[in-house]
Amino acid sequence: MSFFSETGRRIPRKEFRLFGETPQTYYRLDGRLNDYSDVLSKSIQFGGVDSSIDLNTFQTACENLKKEFEANSDYRNLFNGLAVPFICKSNKSFDDLGRDLQDVELPNFQRAFNAKFPDHHFKAILQSDSQLAGSITLDPRSRYQSFVNACKSGTVIGWYFPQTLQEFDIESQRQQMDDLPDIGNICLSGGIDIMAALIGNPQLLISEENYAPILCLSAYIHKDPRLVLLMKSYGPHMEFWCMTQMLSKNVTQVSEQWAGGITIFQSLN
Repeated sequence: MSFFSETGRRIPRKEFRLFGETPQTYYRLDGRLNDYSDVLSKSIQFGGVDSSIDLNTFQTACENLKKEFEANSDYRNLFNGLAVPFICKSNKSFDDLGRDLQDVELPNFQRAFNAKFPDHHFKAILQSDSQLAGSITLDPRSRYQSFVNACKSGTVIGWYFPQTLQEFDIESQRQQMDDLPDIGNICLSGGIDIMAALIGNPQLLISEENYAPILCLSAYIHKDPRLVLLMKSYGPHMEFWCMTQMLSKNVTQVSEQWAGGITIFQSLN
């Protein structure tokens, strides 16, 4: 039996905390994605991906990874949801994930976003005088370290599923990884992969017809556990937030708009 519904959403266990029993569709993505060629060219131009990587290599690797997961009974429904292909540069300097996000990933996305939307702004908002550099670790349940290790070794391709954990609170997004079968190349989504997906598709959260969900970088833990990292649209604009998830002293946010993601990946080496 698949761990995902016919819509590609993670089937929740009873102990998970969700916005509601029935999934809502008010916050959604249009699903208008760029083709492989455009994703690769944007990733080379703005994401630092090696320009020697050709389209056939990228596309074939993505399609083979897709076939692998569609053939797995545990994951066969995952691609029924929105799936965003991406490619990440090789980078051996991921030891400070907060500094990488601040100095590399977010500026790279800003360049890609402003190239697509020159009249729209992107800004980062850090509440409570928070810092990113030296402040980010990985949730040990996220399996994200395997993704980081792959990126340190070489170029990585993958698929980002931005809405598979929509309406789950942050803790449930992390907790659901406990029973998700570990086949070696799947993780809870974090900063590197989400930014790569957005560089390839900078329009992902921009829509004139729908209200977009907020993308949670749930694999990342801020040293202040009250804070979470999010990407959101604000009308035609884009914003990154390091903000509180606390509704009260002991109760965290659970929202139909907040969407955690799952990422599958494969090294090109």
